[in-house]
Formats: sequence, C-alpha cells, structure tokens
Amino acid sequence: MEKPRVPDTPFWVDPESVAQDHLTLSHEESHHLVRVHRAREGTPFEAIDGLGNLYRCAVRSLLRRAVVGAILDRTREVGELRQGIELLVGMPDWRPVEEIVTHGVPLGVTSFDFVRCEHGSRIVLGAQRLTRLDRMARAGLKQSRRTRLPRIGSSASLREAVGSASGAIRLVAHPGGAALAAERAQVIQGPLTLAVGPPGAFSSEEYYFLRAERFLPISLGPSRLATETAAIALVSLARNVL
Repeated sequence: MEKPRVPDTPFWVDPESVAQDHLTLSHEESHHLVRVHRAREGTPFEAIDGLGNLYRCAVRSLLRRAVVGAILDRTREVGELRQGIELLVGMPDWRPVEEIVTHGVPLGVTSFDFVRCEHGSRIVLGAQRLTRLDRMARAGLKQSRRTRLPRIGSSASLREAVGSASGAIRLVAHPGGAALAAERAQVIQGPLTLAVGPPGAFSSEEYYFLRAERFLPISLGPSRLATETAAIALVSLARNVL
C-alpha cells in the first residue's frame, strides 16, 4: 500500500469548523489532503484558522466531502512577528496590488489598506477584489506557516486610512528621509504603521498631513522605486528591526 505523503504545509480551517477536540476541513482542503497526500485515518496534518492558532491533528474520519481531524495540540501565534505591521499603500494598478499582498503576507504584514490618493489610481477596491485578495492572503499564510490572517481593506482617503491606524511607530517612505537604524528596535513597543505613496508619490499636502500625524520619513535608497517595490522594501526594513 502506498504510504501517505505527510503534508509540510498547514491546511486552512474555518474558525467555526473548530470544536474542542476536533476540526472539519472544507471540501476543497479535504480533497487536497486525500487526493494529493493520500491521507487515511491516522495521517498527521496541521491546520491554521487565521486567528493565531496552529492545530496539530490526525485524521479521525474521511467523510464524503470533508476530513475530520482529531486535535492533538494547539499552539498560538506561530510564525508571527512580536509586533504587528500595518501597511498603507497609495492605490496603484491592480497587478501591483496583488504583488504587494502576495509578498507582504510572508513578510509578516498584519493589515493592508489600499488608499485612494490624489495621484495614482482613483478607485476604491470593491468586495469582489477584496475577496480575491483574501484568498491570496490565505494561500500566503499557509505557504509561510503564519497563523494570523491579515486584514485587507481599501480606504477612500488618506485621512480615513490614518484614522484607522494604530501603530505606535509610524514611518513613511520618502527620498529625503533618514535610514531606518536597527537601534530603533529598542524603542518599538507596539505595532508599526508604514505608508508608501502611490505611483507619482504622495502629494505635498498628503505628505505634510502624514508628518503632522507623526509619520517619520524613511529613505529606501537613492534609486526610484515602483510602489509595489517600495512597499516590500519598507516592510523588509521594518521586519529586520522587530
């Protein structure tokens, strides 16, 4: 008999499908576990619920459309940074939005807000596109073995986005800013809020608004970067001091 292929990537489980001693995978996740990994009763696997929980399980039963797993152990906040990273991005085109989520999730971003600004795309993301980004974030969460699903939204203005931000340390990418020193790690005691301008940059009015809201300008080097590149570069710098 062919041995089951033990999964090295956790499966997604909806929080409402988790009980005290067992959980039930969706049809899609169950199909992958059974067909790809040849799971049978007793096969070990892991699952995440997006709320910070990693469940170590063993297949209890193989139902027609769902796998039921016995929960052997629960661990909190696996794969998460010690502080959250909130990312505000001036709205680029759709493809860069996808790239920012795809690369930002494994780097530890805990919330994304794609903001309509004076420059760049003037749209606000609707429910259909936000749902697609949520699916991409779930895939990135599993691949990177994180456990807390980032929030993804789209604000109609920079003022609205900043009003929802909770970062104790606030940084904005700007060519006139200073380098982000590792010494800052000693004073970071809460979540970070990072701001990256849209194609064409923040307007002068928007930049001065951010400065008035305690955003410190941080340089990303001498070259000009696209919005999606700048977003990932700033997240990477912040991640290094957490």
